[in-house]
Amino acid sequence: MSPTTTSLPLPTVSADVRTFAEEQGVTPYLPAVLALARRIFPTWPIKVFLEDDPEIANDWHIILEVQVPEDADADTLFALGQQWTEGIFQNCPATHVCVFRLGMA
Repeated sequence: MSPTTTSLPLPTVSADVRTFAEEQGVTPYLPAVLALARRIFPTWPIKVFLEDDPEIANDWHIILEVQVPEDADADTLFALGQQWTEGIFQNCPATHVCVFRLGMA
């Protein structure tokens, strides 16, 4: 019998991220985007925070940063990244996708 793996809960979203989501008009999509990330990375910790682009003034994004296990291989990471790219467009209008960024640390 193989061991079962329990998914982690959805990541916590701080008040500043919620406020930014409201300002950007993505609040309706935030739950689906968080659920997408959890489906793709069920057992890896995910942090949600705001980050500005260091090269573009006033260009802020909601970052979903996944903590990648040390033994994760490049092919797996690529495939998971592809799932994110496909899924984000299914859960958020193309005009708002740019607010969300996936990070792997």
